[in-house]
Amino acid sequence: MLERHVIKYLAPGWFAVVMGTGGLANILYQWKDALPAGNMLSLAAAALADILFFLVLVPWVIRWISFFEYVRRDLHHPVASNFFVTMPVAAIIVGTNIYTIWSQYLGGSLTFILTTIAWITGLAGVAFFSFYTTFRIIQVEVAPKPETTNFSWIMAPIANMATLLLGNAVLIQSLSHKPTWSMSIFIINAIMLGVGLFLFIFISAVIFVRLAQHALPPAELTPSFGILLSAVGLASIAIIDIAKNAESLGILTSVDLAYLGATIIWGFGIWVIGITGLISIHHMRRGGIPFGLGWWAFIFPLAAYTIASQKIASIYLTPLTYGFSAFLTFFLALLWSYVFIKTITGAFSGTLFMGSPISKSAGKL
Repeated sequence: MLERHVIKYLAPGWFAVVMGTGGLANILYQWKDALPAGNMLSLAAAALADILFFLVLVPWVIRWISFFEYVRRDLHHPVASNFFVTMPVAAIIVGTNIYTIWSQYLGGSLTFILTTIAWITGLAGVAFFSFYTTFRIIQVEVAPKPETTNFSWIMAPIANMATLLLGNAVLIQSLSHKPTWSMSIFIINAIMLGVGLFLFIFISAVIFVRLAQHALPPAELTPSFGILLSAVGLASIAIIDIAKNAESLGILTSVDLAYLGATIIWGFGIWVIGITGLISIHHMRRGGIPFGLGWWAFIFPLAAYTIASQKIASIYLTPLTYGFSAFLTFFLALLWSYVFIKTITGAFSGTLFMGSPISKSAGKL
């Protein structure tokens, strides 16, 4: 029996709305010179993302305090448990909005303080949920069902790499405000990149074996294929930015090889977009993809890949890279608009807050 309750059945993945919206804001800001409305649109999107973060954070915290048995049920769920890490990643995205967009109004010192707080918060949350979810995969005594083995498993690796979106920005600011911190911040960023990149390689290999040996996951899990794209985009961004910072710190004398490596990884994203599109079309022709919060797994990954494409376009000044990043921005804006409207509709109708209650006898077990 299903019932409706905003806090009790608040899905862990609600913070993906913040991630996707905040990512879009940063992308639009980069187009402010080419697009007349770019600055205003980025301000609006950033304000929306930052407000949504706190609107979701309050019931999220209340749920941990007042309805922990439902939190615990989600923590043991083979799919939902992977999305708890979206909370600290959302904090990272809010921090990138502060650095990229709001810094023009806040000043250097305040921006550094706020982004550092957001970065430390993100690091702590990502570390906790990454260890939890990966240990859960390892220690489970019953083999997971094929339909539950999907790309949501790589949320932990992605989260580790996502911390560099803000970590590299904090390092840049530290050179002016706290230069004695800079090398330590660089090492932390390198650690997070190493953890995220190798976890991604290990876990994605397991998922690809599952895809080769079993049928496609159910249609409602189709958006999870988009998560693979975020790994590609975030890895490319991290390598480019960490190489720049290594050069600033005197660790590297040239970033050319790093840029080449990032470009090769970025190129893999073309295949990811293509295969995700084919799988989506496959399910659309066979009844469609039911709408749910999982659709935001299309948005943030595409935003991460678009940001990576903008960085590639700034390195390789060709019509190909510029046009491709412009196309991705346009497509992302359209897809975000559709998913956001559907999400707002589902939130107000209550369909996104439905769940099955835990019986009192089950809660005592």
